[in-house]
Parts: sequence; structure tokens; C-alpha cells
Amino acid sequence: MGPQRARQVCQLLRAAGKEADIKLTMGPGDAYRLAQEAVQAGVEVVVGAGGDGTLHEISRALESTDVALGLIPAGCCNDFARALGMDRSDAPEHLAAVLIRGQQQAVDLGGVGPHRFLTVATYGLASAVSRFVEGRQLRSRGRLAYLQGIVRVLLRYRASPATLRGDFGERSGRFLLAAIGNTPFCGGHLPLTPQADFRDGLFQVCLVGDVSRLAVLSALGRLFRGTHLAHSAVETFDTHFLEIETSLEQPWICADGESLCQTPCRLEVRPQALRVVVDFPSGEIDTASMVTP
Repeated sequence: MGPQRARQVCQLLRAAGKEADIKLTMGPGDAYRLAQEAVQAGVEVVVGAGGDGTLHEISRALESTDVALGLIPAGCCNDFARALGMDRSDAPEHLAAVLIRGQQQAVDLGGVGPHRFLTVATYGLASAVSRFVEGRQLRSRGRLAYLQGIVRVLLRYRASPATLRGDFGERSGRFLLAAIGNTPFCGGHLPLTPQADFRDGLFQVCLVGDVSRLAVLSALGRLFRGTHLAHSAVETFDTHFLEIETSLEQPWICADGESLCQTPCRLEVRPQALRVVVDFPSGEIDTASMVTP
């Protein structure tokens, strides 16, 4: 889907007198490398035609540069695009119009060591589900794949002791999961951190206590609606950073459909580190380099 949509948008940009080129990725790391080459070539916008994984790689190359990220949503999960008010159902004509007339806006990135993330970083059950989906070729995609992962992983998942520190102070105990949101959505438009805003310089952290499997299954409806924050086992915090320490195991931290690192770790907001093209009238964009899987 990505290459086809990229070609359609590219034709529309060229018809409008804009310079545009398409670069195809062949495997992991290619989007990052191609975006780096585009930055070095002096392009104004690098357009990612794909899902969160493609944008995840491109954003690392564009961080703290004057080169903006444009979007053609075409992946299994398009949660960053959703945060920008875009979707894979958007017509090519609309996507091209955004690239031509859109406004560049600075947004936050999340950082953990050398890694960066766009959407929601997860610890605990949510990361175990992400790794389950990441490591298997499932027929379902996006939200359905994550729902399947929740049911499968929950059968054997055990919460491990952890200590979390942030602007809120310190919390220690057994936690089912922690979601560290730069944007509201992850896992195919699941609003784990529905109040997160990638323009405020803060994470929204959703922390869930060690509840039973039955409680998790009964709360899935709340999760899909984004009303789970009212549950008695859920705490939320706004913080500039989050430190996670574990004693018995070293669980993974995942984000944007990727496994980033294991605990212990420190996640930090990188304020206004990335420029993105959003759907507002403004000055025109002259050059676009498209990266598509």
C-alpha cells in the first residue's frame, strides 16, 4: 500500500510544480539511512509513506534539524498520524494538498538512551504484547493484532516488582503496565494515554496496578473507549521524565511497534525536537523526498 500511495501523491506534487522523489526501503534501518541522506542533500521535507515503524526511523534522522517530516499514512498502525489528525483513509489529493499548503510545527519526541519514540512507550503487559505482535506473522493487523496479543500474553503474564520515579515522586510495587505517552494512541489507535500532548513538553504516564486477569479482560471496553483512567487501579501523572528500576527481571521497553531497550532505564521528553507538516494553511513546500517500505 505504501509504494502505491507514495506514487500517487508524488504525481500530484509534480503536477503542482513541486520537486519530489521516491526512495524504497528494503529492510530495517533503510528509512533512517535514506532520511539521513535526504538531510545531507538539503531537502526541506522527508515524507514517510508507511506506519509508525517507518516514521520511527525517519524521526531519528530528522531530530533537531530544519528538515520537516511529512506523512502518507499507509502502515498497519498509524498512531502518530492519528495524533496529527490524519489517517490511512485520507485521499492522495488531500495528502498532497497538506504537503503543498501545510504548516510546519515543532513537536516533542520521547527519548530513552540513544533511542527515540514518537507515540507511547510501554512497560509490563503492554510491552509483552507489543513484542508478541512484533515477533509473529499474524493475519490480523493493528488494533485486532494487539487485542489478540493481549488475550494470548495475559494467560502467562506475571507482573514483576518495579520502582518508578518522576516529577510525581516515587512509586514501588508490582505493576501490570506503565504507558509513557508522548501522544494519545498506540497499538492501532488504542488511547492508552488519551490526554498526552506532543506539544506540552511532558509525558502522560498511565500506571496500572497488579490486577487480576479477569479485571483486565473486563476493562478492555474501557481501554478501547479511552475511559480506563477512571478505574480504581489506574494512576496518571504528568512528568518530564520517568525512571524505571526492576530487581528480579529486565523487562523490555517498547514504542512505535519496536523494542527499544531493557530496564533499568530513564525516559525523557525532548521538547520540540521534530518538525512535522500539519494540515494548516501556510507557506508552500518546495522539495519533498519520500521514504516508503
